[in-house]
Amino acid sequence: MNLTMIKVVDIVYHHHSEFNKPLQVLEKHAPSLGFADFIQKSIQFIFVKHLNYNGVEYINGKAYAFFRGGNRFWHIPFKTHRYIRNQNPDIVLVEGLIFPLQLMSLKWMLSKNCRIIVQHHGEKPFTGIKGLLQRIADRNISAYLFTSNKNASAWIRKKVIKTPQKCKEVLEASTNFIRRDKEKSQCRVGMTGAHNFLWVGRLNRNKDPFTVLKAFKKYGVYHPNARLYMIYQDVDLLEEVKKKVAQSVVLEDAVKLIGKVDHRELTYWFSASSFFISGSLSEGSGYALLEAMACGCVPVVTAIPSYEKITDRGNHGYLYPPGDADALALLLEQLTTLPVEKERQRIEKYFRENLSFKCIAESIGDVINQL
Repeated sequence: MNLTMIKVVDIVYHHHSEFNKPLQVLEKHAPSLGFADFIQKSIQFIFVKHLNYNGVEYINGKAYAFFRGGNRFWHIPFKTHRYIRNQNPDIVLVEGLIFPLQLMSLKWMLSKNCRIIVQHHGEKPFTGIKGLLQRIADRNISAYLFTSNKNASAWIRKKVIKTPQKCKEVLEASTNFIRRDKEKSQCRVGMTGAHNFLWVGRLNRNKDPFTVLKAFKKYGVYHPNARLYMIYQDVDLLEEVKKKVAQSVVLEDAVKLIGKVDHRELTYWFSASSFFISGSLSEGSGYALLEAMACGCVPVVTAIPSYEKITDRGNHGYLYPPGDADALALLLEQLTTLPVEKERQRIEKYFRENLSFKCIAESIGDVINQL
C-alpha cells in the first residue's frame, strides 16, 4: 500500500433488524453512500454496517464489514470496535450524533492519533444524562459535518459542541437520478397539463401539508389548471388531509393524492413536474429536494437551513417562511410568469455542478486532508 494512503472507517451504529442481506442495507443507505465512487485515490474507505448478518465483503470494489448489533442507547458493539481497531484507521467517520457512549468506547480503543468525524443526520441534542454524555463525547471529536452550519446552532447553543470551528458544511446525501423526457414521463405517470406541482414526503406535522394546501387553495381560485400531486408513504395525517381537500371545491379539483410510489419511479414524477413543493418545518438534509433538482424540478420550499444551503439561499429555487401560507400563495402567483423550461435547465445544471456525489466526495476529502 502507498505510504501516503489515508485509511478511513465509516461506521453506521444503527442496527437494521429488518435486514439480513448486505445489499438490503446498502440500498437503504444509497443516498449517503454514493460519494464513495468519487473519493480521491489517496483515501481508502472501509464501511461498517449493522444488520442481521455477519461478514466482511468487497462489493463493487469497496470494503464492507457487517455486524449484528442493537439499538439500545447503552449497547456497545465490542466486536465491531475490535474490528475497527484492527484496521488501524487514521480517521473514523461516525454517522449520526446520537451515539456518544459508543463513540467514547471506540475512541478509547483506537490509536491516539486517530481522528473522529461525526456527520449530522437531522438529530436533535439529547437532554439529561444522555445530553451530558454528548457534551463529554465532544472532547473526542475533531470535526462535525452538517448540511448547513445553521443546523449546528442548537448543538452549539446547548454546549454539546464547544468549538463552532469544528463544524464543516458537507452535504449529507445526493442522488443518481437524472432528468427524463418530460412528455414521456408525463405519459408514464399519468400527468397532464403544464403547470404541475409535486409533493414528495411524509404526511406528518413536520412536513406541514396544511400550509401547502391552504396556499394552493388561494392560488387555485385564479389558476384552475394548476395541479398538486402528492406522493407519500407515512400517512399520519392522511384522513385530515382528505378532509381538508373535500371541504374545498378548488382543492378537490386540483389535488391528486397519489400515495406510495416505488422509489425508482420518482425520477419520472420529478421529470414530469414543473415544480417541487415542500412545507417542511425542519430537515437535516432534503433527499426529495435533491432528487427533484437532479431532474430539473424547480424547488418551492421553506426557508429552513438545509433548504437554504441546497438552493444556494434561494438563488436556485424559491423560498418562503415555514408555516406562512399567505407568503407561499404570493410566491406561487409570482411563478406564473416564470420561463419554466429555462429555469428547469438552470436548476439541473446547478445540481450537477454543486450537489452531486462527486461534490460530496471532494468536500469530505478536504475535511479529511485538513485533519
